[in-house]
Amino acid sequence: MPEDIDRVEELIDRERMKEKDSDLLKIIDGVFDKSTLMALYDLVNHGVFEVLQGVISTGKEAHVFRALDKNGDYLAVKIFRTATTDFRDSIWKYIDGDPRFTNIRKNKWYLMKLWAKKEYKNLRRAYDSGIRVPEPIRVSGNVLVMEFIGDNGNPAPLMKDSPPEDPEETFHLLIRYLRKLYWDAELVHGDISEYNVMMWDNPVLIDFSQGVLKRHPASAPLLRRDIQNLVRYFSKLGVETGDPMDIFSDIVEEGD
Repeated sequence: MPEDIDRVEELIDRERMKEKDSDLLKIIDGVFDKSTLMALYDLVNHGVFEVLQGVISTGKEAHVFRALDKNGDYLAVKIFRTATTDFRDSIWKYIDGDPRFTNIRKNKWYLMKLWAKKEYKNLRRAYDSGIRVPEPIRVSGNVLVMEFIGDNGNPAPLMKDSPPEDPEETFHLLIRYLRKLYWDAELVHGDISEYNVMMWDNPVLIDFSQGVLKRHPASAPLLRRDIQNLVRYFSKLGVETGDPMDIFSDIVEEGD
């Protein structure tokens, strides 16, 4: 096992990381514990990617890195932080009641792996239903590998940083995404906002770990929250969005 960990650490392009972000090695020290290194080793051993490069985004729950596969193509590698102290209580409401997960243990490492697996499953449902999301590629432990959204290693901007050129068209497209998620994928995102939409040709929905099945007891309030977030953002851009409750009713009452 020590040899396996050494093998993974060799695949981390530390010199490039230093060039890209002077604080990145501090992030690495806080993220790459023994269990995470072994999850990375499993992914490398299965040929999913060959080397990790710079960080794409950082957060309390997870950090996202860019990686290269054997063909030189970029991937996004999302590593959920096992050291997150308040993680267990904050995610429990999104897991409890999900029929896909039973006999759940409240061990922090176990929940972290479950959370990564949950995002993979949610992305797969959405992707297979034709909704524009990063294609999920593989999950191992607390590490999720996805399609890279962007060009030449540069991630596509978030909607909060790059407002749409046609706000009205984008608003209605995102509402269609919510409807298609609800009926075709039988899923509610649960955390849609300008922070979780990437602008790349058409909008791309990201961060699906909080997503719940349509039949989950929390699906209705989470869908209402998604709609309210979009209405709030696009109203500021001058879009006449209509009433959030009317949008909610249109989505849940009509299988478009």
